[in-house]
Amino acid sequence: LYDGRLAPSVDDVRALAEPVLQHRMALTFAARAEGTGVRDVVAKLVKGI
Repeated sequence: LYDGRLAPSVDDVRALAEPVLQHRMALTFAARAEGTGVRDVVAKLVKGI
């Protein structure tokens, strides 16, 4: 239970997305060569929430 609630809020998901997903993502060589980082990918994902 996060912060005493039974379900996470959208803000909770946004706040925890990067630290939770950062170590789970593997970028392609092309993405790394373009300078795209995991933070960039997570930021795009979170924007869609």
